[in-house]
Amino acid sequence: MNEVPMRLLRPFQTIAIAAIVAAGGAGNAAADGEFAQFDLSPDTFTGVLSAQRGRFSFGTVYSDYEDGSDLNFTLSYAVPLGDPQMPVTLRVGPALQYERLETWKAGLRVVAEHYRPTEFGNIFLLGEVSTIDRAYFGLASLGLRDPGLAFELTHQGDDDGYRETALAIVKPIEGTALSLRAGYKFDAEEVFVGMSFNTF
Repeated sequence: MNEVPMRLLRPFQTIAIAAIVAAGGAGNAAADGEFAQFDLSPDTFTGVLSAQRGRFSFGTVYSDYEDGSDLNFTLSYAVPLGDPQMPVTLRVGPALQYERLETWKAGLRVVAEHYRPTEFGNIFLLGEVSTIDRAYFGLASLGLRDPGLAFELTHQGDDDGYRETALAIVKPIEGTALSLRAGYKFDAEEVFVGMSFNTF
């Protein structure tokens, strides 16, 4: 099978994995949940899968790009800081990367995140740094109750020279845990589409 059909199949594989994880998580505490997301563009595919149980979280990210593929695994422990009703959550733990599916790298990952409900919807902020390639990732999300949309601005990079800034529009599918995504990558100058699954 050639490269294009394989790339088109990966989103369905990601959603299938998310559904399996969700089915296995039935009956968890309210704070627990699962998240899956994929973004597909002409030259890249990114799939994210994570699950939280109590203060522990496990995540994996697969990235397929023109020059190769990377697979990342993370395990973290959460420490809430500040207001118990709307804390800043600090997550710390080990990270493992299978770079280009050839070389293993290990490191430490630190994440800070904050969710705040508002009169118009919600705000979600996340910042992440890793000792692997000195990678970093930032996300700012603005959710609007009316018209039921969210806008996400992300920026990421590492010491290998990778940089990307993207803007996405997210539309939840009413009555489900699914959302449709579409956006634009400014550095790559390309449009992407995707889907996410969120039970948090």
